[in-house]
Amino acid sequence: MHTRATGGIAALLAATALLTACSSTSGEPPPPAPEAPADLSAGLSEPVADPLYPAYGNPAVDVLHYGLSFRYDPDGAVLHGRAALTIRPVRDATELRLDLAAGLTVTEATVGGQVVTATHDGHDLAVPATVHKDQNILLTVTYHGVPAPVAAPAERPDMAAGVGMNVDSDGSLWTMQEPYGAFTWYPVNDHPSDEALYDFSVTTPEGWTAVATGEHMGTEVADGEQTSVWHSPEPVASYVTTLAVGRFTLHDQGVFGDGVRVMSWLPENAPPEWVDAVARIPDMLSWLEARYGPYPFGQAGVVVVGGRSGMETQGTVTISAGLASLGGPRTQRVLLHELAHQWFGDAVSPRDWRDVWLNESMATYAEAMWAVDEGLLTEAEAVAVWRDADQELRGDYGPPGAYDPAAFAARNVYFCTALMLHELRGELGAETFERMLREWVQEQPNTTQDRASFTAWVNRYGDEDLTGFVDAWLDSPTTPAT
Repeated sequence: MHTRATGGIAALLAATALLTACSSTSGEPPPPAPEAPADLSAGLSEPVADPLYPAYGNPAVDVLHYGLSFRYDPDGAVLHGRAALTIRPVRDATELRLDLAAGLTVTEATVGGQVVTATHDGHDLAVPATVHKDQNILLTVTYHGVPAPVAAPAERPDMAAGVGMNVDSDGSLWTMQEPYGAFTWYPVNDHPSDEALYDFSVTTPEGWTAVATGEHMGTEVADGEQTSVWHSPEPVASYVTTLAVGRFTLHDQGVFGDGVRVMSWLPENAPPEWVDAVARIPDMLSWLEARYGPYPFGQAGVVVVGGRSGMETQGTVTISAGLASLGGPRTQRVLLHELAHQWFGDAVSPRDWRDVWLNESMATYAEAMWAVDEGLLTEAEAVAVWRDADQELRGDYGPPGAYDPAAFAARNVYFCTALMLHELRGELGAETFERMLREWVQEQPNTTQDRASFTAWVNRYGDEDLTGFVDAWLDSPTTPAT
């Protein structure tokens, strides 16, 4: 059962209404950042340095909670932010170092309530602070700027414009930020190993709707502005956070299963393919739950934005309207893939970016099996696509467990490892294989995992040691397929 702490949210909305009554989105700073919950244990992490993208993230800090307050002006595309980060230092230090885009101007920083002078060099934000291991400290940062994406370490056409926050010509904004890019709109330890709790308060002009990570706790309208509040009771990796502001229409599909709210936000004149796809979300969730267990979060749905891609942002999936051009069935497959990531990638996340295949193998496999059940193709046809592409993809981008870092999220981490799962099903037997995938999520929710833990998990279900099997599929430059 999912519960909601509505008392504190109601108080925040009331305070925000008072603060915004005499202001506008044209240049005023945002209201105070949401306070952290009393219990921060779910935000505890063991951060690591990333071997592929070491410039992002800091293993010396464990952010337990982000309280993020924004005021956004679509006319000037200026985002005003106030962030309150509750941080557990991993070791004694004399500074707190985080990621924040160079284009965002810091106007104030405080540590433990005391104003300090932060240094902002490129995307490195360094805040002087004498901190001690495991003694939590509160950092606040007030800033503003016009958000912009940064170059992606990828060759995919849908990532050519970069990753992070985008502003469209009409002033609407949205973000897709894998493997990094959250730092383009808030100060963050931008690495999947440091999951944290989140609370958002977003103030926009009336008529502009803000959609953020977590569960929608309510919206207040006062003096031409509206403030939406969002709350994540489960930890979130930074790359699956989201903020979208646009002229959206809410499609509220009520409550699904064990109290899960299904709410989607579509733009005016949304492509009919997305209207049809959104209508199928409850059916898709039922299919996924039957295979992989209860939906992991308190809210499900999509927000349809610009761009050319899709992203498994936690709770509310971020999808590009342009993907409607794929056609109805293919558009629905994209949505099923991103919903599957709520189990594989969001509830259980990769510890570092070497193991992005952990996410994509399982979501690709689930997408194909759903398409088979929908009668869109046969299982043999799905497997043939993976098998035919396996060698070429390894040659172009490297094996999926040791891919070219300049080719992040190429098809090798999708197709080659989906084929690995298919072959693993043959090794374990269909019933044991399906149970293994289901229990992967249900027995270790809200955790980060890696190749070693996956291999140990597989060996738990096999009659023989399958370490060599997994290593061959992840490391071999030539296809293990026969």
